[in-house]
Amino acid sequence: MTRGFTVWRCMGCGAVLFPERLLCPRCHGAAFAPERVEEGVVEETSTIRHMIGQADWKPRVIANVRTKDGLHITVGLRDDSGPGTVIDLYEEAGAPFGVAKGSPPPTESPPAEPPP
Repeated sequence: MTRGFTVWRCMGCGAVLFPERLLCPRCHGAAFAPERVEEGVVEETSTIRHMIGQADWKPRVIANVRTKDGLHITVGLRDDSGPGTVIDLYEEAGAPFGVAKGSPPPTESPPAEPPP
């Protein structure tokens, strides 16, 4: 697991995008520079309780997170962070995950337990 995750900044207009795009939706430019984003603020959370075709599925908590550039992304949560919590972001297999700022970084991939 790597601290932060990669977003792409349009070299034409400065828009920050995730995932990577072929063209910028704002200015239609095709040049992007990768940047790392290391924290964000949880806007809302949701629990995925069932996945079709998965026999051993355990509930997972996801969150809509706003970065300092205003980009909204969906991340997996590794703890019980709620709306308004500032979280540290990590990347695992190309997917963003988060834990409350100041918490120890996750070392494994267990999903967070859903809130009661």
